[in-house]
Amino acid sequence: MDSNSYADDFEPADFSLSNPRIIPDPYPAYEILRQRDPIHNSRMYGGSWVFFAYEDVVTMLTDDRLTNNRSNLPLLALAPEQREEFADLVPVLSNWVAFFDGDAHLLRRQHMNRICNLFSKESLTPIIDRAVDELLSTWGERADLIADFSRPLPAMVITQLLGAPVTDHELLARWSDDIAYLFGASALTVDDLRRGRSAVQQFAGYLGELVSHSVRFGHDTMLAKLAVEESGGFHFDEAAACAQGMLLMFAGLEPTRYLIGNAVWALQHHPRQRQRLQSDPALLSSAVEEFLRYDTPVQFVGRAAARSFTYRGNRIEAGQAVLLHVGSANRDRAVFPDPDELDLARSSNRHVSFGRGPHVCIGALLVRLQAKAALRALLERFPGLRVADDVEPVWNSNLGFHGFTSLTVTTGR
Repeated sequence: MDSNSYADDFEPADFSLSNPRIIPDPYPAYEILRQRDPIHNSRMYGGSWVFFAYEDVVTMLTDDRLTNNRSNLPLLALAPEQREEFADLVPVLSNWVAFFDGDAHLLRRQHMNRICNLFSKESLTPIIDRAVDELLSTWGERADLIADFSRPLPAMVITQLLGAPVTDHELLARWSDDIAYLFGASALTVDDLRRGRSAVQQFAGYLGELVSHSVRFGHDTMLAKLAVEESGGFHFDEAAACAQGMLLMFAGLEPTRYLIGNAVWALQHHPRQRQRLQSDPALLSSAVEEFLRYDTPVQFVGRAAARSFTYRGNRIEAGQAVLLHVGSANRDRAVFPDPDELDLARSSNRHVSFGRGPHVCIGALLVRLQAKAALRALLERFPGLRVADDVEPVWNSNLGFHGFTSLTVTTGR
C-alpha cells in the first residue's frame, strides 16, 4: 500500500480503530495526529482520550490516575440502553489479573509469575519447536502464512501449556479471536457482543472442566498449578484460575500470530534487511525487537480514568476510556532516529509494544520465543520465501490487533 494514499485528506476526526482506510497502514495517520492532535478527544467508546506521542504514552502507562479496571470497555461502544444485556460479561473478564490495580494486582501478578516461571525458556523451547516443525513439514509450493502457520502455532503451544488436548487448539483459538475482537474494534455491534459473550462463557466452561480433571488426576500443567498452588498466603479459586488461563491464551496467541505475518511482510518490502538477517542469524533477537517496534501487532494499551483530572490542559473525566497508542509511540521521531525505517540491528530500541511498569504484557516472553522460533525456521527452511504477488493479503478488520488474517506466500521450492 502507498503510505501516502490517504494522508493528504486525513483529519484527526477520521481516526477510529475500525476505519478501513487506515487499517493497512496507520502510520501516516499517527504522524499527522502526533503533529496536530497528540492528545485526541475521540468519539469512540462514547467519548475517549487517545494518546499518540511517546512521552505522553510512557507517562500515562504508569500514571496512577488511570485504572486497568477496563473489563467494561467493549460495553462502552454500545448505546447505554443496549449495555444491560451484557452485564454478566464484565464479572468474568474482571477476574483477569490484567484488570486489577495496585496491591491487588501485584499480589496476583507475583503469584502468576512464580507459577508461569516454572515454564521457562528451556521448557518452552522444545514445545514451540515441535509445533513449528509439525506445521511447516506439510508445506508445499504455496501456503497461507496465517492460516497454515502463525495462527495455529501459538494456539497449539498454549493449549498444551494449559493441559488441554492439542487437537483442541482451533476451538480455543476461535474463542480467543471472538474475545479479542471486543477489545480491538471500536465499531462494535450487539451481535459482536453476543458472539464475544458466548465465547467467554464457552471458554470458561471448557477450562472449568479441564482444571477439575487436571487437579483430580494430578496433572502437572499450568492451569492445574494456578488452581492449587499458593504463595504468600494467596491462591486463585477455580473460577479465577480459569480466567487466567483465558488471559494467557489471549495474551500469547493474538500478538504472536500478527507479529509473524507483519515481520514477513516487512522483510518482503525491505530486501536488504532480509538479506542481512539471512546472512547473520545472530541478529534474530534484535530483529524481533525491531519488528515489535516497526509494526507492533497490539497497537494500543487501554486504560480508564480512575478519577477526573487535567493533563496538559485536557480535562479527562472519571470513567472515560484512555487509549495509549504504542504503535504511534514506536514511530515517534523524537525518540527513534529514522522511525519509518526498518533497522534489524537498531540499538537502544525503547519500544513500548508490551507496555511499561507493573502491567507489562504477561505474554511477552512467550511472544518473543515463538516469533524467534518461527522466523528462524521460515528463513532456514524456505530461503526463497516470498509474499505471493497474485493474491491480495487480507488485513484484520480492526486496528487494535494489527496484521493479516490471510497472507499467501510462495516457498521457493
